[in-house]
Order: sequence, then C-alpha cells, then structure tokens
Amino acid sequence: MIKGTNIELIPAALDDRQNIYSWCFHCETSKSHCGLPDFPDVVIPSYEEFLEDYVEYFFTGAEPEKGRGFMIISNRVQVGFISYTCFHLKPSMAELDIWLNSESHCGKGFGNDAIVSLCNFLYSTQGISEFIMRPSPKNERAVKSYKKSGFEESDKSPRDYLLDEYWELYGDGDYGVDGDVLLVKKMSI
Repeated sequence: MIKGTNIELIPAALDDRQNIYSWCFHCETSKSHCGLPDFPDVVIPSYEEFLEDYVEYFFTGAEPEKGRGFMIISNRVQVGFISYTCFHLKPSMAELDIWLNSESHCGKGFGNDAIVSLCNFLYSTQGISEFIMRPSPKNERAVKSYKKSGFEESDKSPRDYLLDEYWELYGDGDYGVDGDVLLVKKMSI
C-alpha cells in the first residue's frame, strides 16, 4: 500500500479489471478522454482489447519493472485507478495513466494526491526519475491537474522518451500525431 495525504494506493488485482475498464470507458468521466461527443476518432475499446493493453502483470505485480496498476482509495471508497508503464520507455522513465470513476470524485485532489504519491514511491523504490503523461489538450481539467502535480509541458518529441522499437506502436499516442500534450515531471536528485 502507498499512502498519500488523503488517499491510499492499493495494488489492483485480477478481480478489479472489469470495474477498472468500466470506469475508464463506460462512466460519466469517460467523455473527458474518449468517444462522443468530443473524441469521435478515439474508439472505445472492447474489454478484450483493454486486456491486451492492461496485461496480467498490471494486476498481479509479477513484473514491476514493466508496470503496475493501483486502486485509488479514499476513506475506504474506491475512487479511481492509476498505473505506471515502463517497458516501452528509456531507462529511469515511466508513463502514468489515471482515471477517476465518478464526476463526484473529481476536483477533490484525489488525482493529484495519487500522482504525487506514485511518483514518490517509484522514485524511492525503483529509481524512476522522469515521468510522462500524454492527455488530449481538449481534456483541460486533466492537463491542469497534472500540472498541479508537478508536470510541465515538454518541448521534446515523444521519440525522446520512447525506445526505438516501440516508436511505431506508441509514437502517435492515444490522440494521433500532435493530438496530445506531452507532459513531463522530473524528480529532484
């Protein structure tokens, strides 16, 4: 368990996958990052497609050097999910992804607390010193939240972060060429 100021991060388990998928793609916060009306070109994946991206080690902890997922808990209530992924990035880097499961949980600092807590944990336990996030600029609330968590817009290309063998697969991000905001957080050494 990772303790934040107002949240706890509990390692996600295989039994959590269906809820996590629903929170991302089939709840009231989904409209902020995929599907109609604002993201007609971002197709909502099937559950099976979701499992192709969020493979078992995100839920078992079997390969923490590649990535892991965590349930965001506040006052014993599940409020969202956060994960890190490293396998596709250069050494000492991780990409974060986060979503909350209800509009009622947005704007309360849960996301910021989860992001900061996970970054601190990964820095102290795995030596990960640079983090990236790639939201759509249309998701202004997310961009603002990530900046509040210490991320800044990068003037670099995603190519500067991705391993060459993953460029073709992940270079365009979720929103196509130049369709996202590349945000970076560097930990102090």
